[in-house]
Amino acid sequence: MAIKTKVRTVLLALDVGNTMTKLGLFSGEKLLTDFQLASNRERTADEVGLSIKTLLSDWPKPTHVIISSVVPHLNVALTRAFQRHFSVEPEFLSYQWGVIPLDVEEPSKVGTDRLADAIAAFYLYGGPALTINFGTATTFNLISEDGRFLGGAIAPQMELAASALAQRAAQLYEVELHCPASVIGKTTDENIRAGFVLGFIDLISGLIRRFRTEYKKDLKVIATGGRGEFFAKHIKEISIYDPHLTLHGLRLAWELHQRSPLPRRGEGLG
Repeated sequence: MAIKTKVRTVLLALDVGNTMTKLGLFSGEKLLTDFQLASNRERTADEVGLSIKTLLSDWPKPTHVIISSVVPHLNVALTRAFQRHFSVEPEFLSYQWGVIPLDVEEPSKVGTDRLADAIAAFYLYGGPALTINFGTATTFNLISEDGRFLGGAIAPQMELAASALAQRAAQLYEVELHCPASVIGKTTDENIRAGFVLGFIDLISGLIRRFRTEYKKDLKVIATGGRGEFFAKHIKEISIYDPHLTLHGLRLAWELHQRSPLPRRGEGLG
């Protein structure tokens, strides 16, 4: 008689943003590998599926897929890609899963990437916490000490704001945005860097102070996203930089949805 062996759960998490799609492959709590693809709305299901298959060629095949998508146009192609090329039915994170209490007026309009960030912050680092995701937009998410999503704020992304100004102002242009030594720019490039880089540093740190003042409790401030490391380096109020926060949040959301017991934790995972 054949002995049945338990199939190991390998979870692929996708954070589909407006510009980039981040993917993380998990075996249990361990992140095996991660990579990025452009969120190209014109790709067919076969193109998406074959791209992911190639990237995962040296890794275990996913048995489950969890997706957070803020680009609805891509959802059909993603679903068909995993059905055809992985024989897996992907699951899309939804506020209706009820994996985190939402103390907001419009739960259906909260981006699922923000839900994933909030879940990861609470279960990996404990509450109360404030996450800041430096993606196509800069999103702030406030999580209470008992794990409720309380709302937040949305601000522009620094590079997009600079690009928009260059397109609208005839005598200005895009420059590399690194931190200037002084706010007093002596060249046009230095003026732009002073205004945007120092201005956005003050925008972020100012909003953090407002959250702390209004919430009236000490907050762990956790940065993630493309520019997260840069701002964490220049803003003392940011105590944690976690480049995989959203991916871990998707993993945790999937586990919660499967009704796996998840103890609250006080420190992050790799």
